[in-house]
Amino acid sequence: MNQPTAQDLHPLITELVHDVRRDPTGALGPSVYETARLTALAPWLPGHAERLAFLLDGQNPDGSWGGPDGYALVPTLSAIQALLSLLDREGPEAPPAPRDAVASAATRGLTAAAAILAKSEQQAVPSTVVHFMIIPALVEDINARLAAPPPGIPGTALRPLPLPHGMTDAVLRQLRTDAWRNPLAGHYLEIVGPVAVNAAEMRPVDGAVGCSAAATAAWLGPDEPADPDHPSVRFLTATQARLGGPVPAMTSLTYYERAWILGNLATAGAPVDLLAPLAEGLPPEVGRSGAPTAPGFAYEAETSAIVLTALARLNAPEEPHYLWQYDAGSHFMSTLPEHQPSNTTNAHVLEALGGYADHRPADAARYREAVTRIARWLGERQQPDGSWSDKWHASPLFATARCVLALHRHAGAQSAATVRRAVSWVLRNQHDDGSWGHWGGTAEETAYAVRILLDTRAEGDQEVVAAALRGRDHLLRHGLGDRHPPLWIGKELYTPAHIVRAAVLGALLAAQRLD
Repeated sequence: MNQPTAQDLHPLITELVHDVRRDPTGALGPSVYETARLTALAPWLPGHAERLAFLLDGQNPDGSWGGPDGYALVPTLSAIQALLSLLDREGPEAPPAPRDAVASAATRGLTAAAAILAKSEQQAVPSTVVHFMIIPALVEDINARLAAPPPGIPGTALRPLPLPHGMTDAVLRQLRTDAWRNPLAGHYLEIVGPVAVNAAEMRPVDGAVGCSAAATAAWLGPDEPADPDHPSVRFLTATQARLGGPVPAMTSLTYYERAWILGNLATAGAPVDLLAPLAEGLPPEVGRSGAPTAPGFAYEAETSAIVLTALARLNAPEEPHYLWQYDAGSHFMSTLPEHQPSNTTNAHVLEALGGYADHRPADAARYREAVTRIARWLGERQQPDGSWSDKWHASPLFATARCVLALHRHAGAQSAATVRRAVSWVLRNQHDDGSWGHWGGTAEETAYAVRILLDTRAEGDQEVVAAALRGRDHLLRHGLGDRHPPLWIGKELYTPAHIVRAAVLGALLAAQRLD
């Protein structure tokens, strides 16, 4: 199979850059969780019938919604709650579909949710964004509705749902008492309750609260706004129209997306002039002020580090003062506060600090010392098999790629053995068709594996070259046109399509080094 030339790939990169600049939404597809929340919270919004049809049509054969394994729990609970809430409505707010179909879907969903929860002692529910608050909030609402069930729900389905093994509602109670005032809570305001309605602490950006349709609807309140021209009403109307009723997992990730794509393609060898337009519109003075994932999100360390690294790739480095507030000693935190540390956040912070130190500033020693600490921490968190996992992505290949590449670039001598273990893990886990993947081969995961092999390979390592070539050939067959399954972790699994395209293009571009 012929390797594409730079002349083949450069137009595809230019097209991707154009698409990213034109569409700040990340080309995300519809989300079950967010669409169900909007169905329950804003039945007055245009597209209500289409959202309900999306939920009914998208139910899995086993009665669940969403991704594989325990990743189905949150979207399934969200869909159940939405369907039960519609069955409680009468008159103009009655469900725009036959009640028996809605009741049947809710009943099958309850059975599926109970089955997932029954397994939670043996198979822990995977971590998604604040799942330890979202799950208790949804279970509480569902159980309250089952206590006075709407018509059509059989008695066999009325048993209250338990929480997953070991989970309590303690953190949810703290959130609803006072912790919701933290800007981080803007993204999941829909679980806060009545106190969130028109809360002054949450300031919409272009009508959006926390880059979430669900959070925005919760902030507007349970009644249809009197002003149809309210910025948040306009935002919700436009957001649902883009996908024909349903809404995505988040409404923008434009800063994260632009910087991630720029950094990924620059290190693969893409010409800077093709990538420079992605820097337009990034927030100013990131080194001092930081950056959110997109306007309306809370500021945090991961996106700030990714933007700083991207600027350095364009030879416009900024001193990363902002990141020091996240220094926890052995590692860096993603957010303030943080419930669970992130391997990939630390890999990105390592790249930002190490990249700045490479420019030989006067205080380079301070940055080198932090790089050494993070590298040690990442090495200690490597799995026995050589991989890493993380809370932002379901595949260990993503976390392993971020950690390996950061360590190799900025802590090479210190982390050489760590990197070799990771490369060995990658080589052991290639599928017969040349792909890699956690639940089966995917182009996205194959791209990460190819970059690990190519960016760290030693001269003359033919085993690495052969595996990378098989991966490249798989990408040529499937990477540029196929749909990509959701692997990124938000409130549920989602696919940032532009980023995945960039990962594939970066792997193909890097593979040209083998010619």
